Amino acid sequence: MEIENNMAVAGFLLHTLPEDADRVEAEAASFQEITTYGVHQRQGCYVVAVAEAPGLAMEELLKRVQGIDGVLAAYVTSMTVEDELEP
Repeated sequence: MEIENNMAVAGFLLHTLPEDADRVEAEAASFQEITTYGVHQRQGCYVVAVAEAPGLAMEELLKRVQGIDGVLAAYVTSMTVEDELEP
């Protein structure tokens, strides 16, 4: 399977401070490829999100997300590659 011709779907947590959580979630949600699912505040503060991007673009997208001011770390919790793009 060639990743460049496929769609990657990744679930991830953005670790942030409680005072930055709403802003981090809003900025992450502003990315066309990302859907956010709220802020989880149990044993830390995390924005829950899913990203969908062509396989080779996923790494760059995650680097951009890690660069959001207030993101302490981005943890990929799952990733799948779906054969959905035309060659």
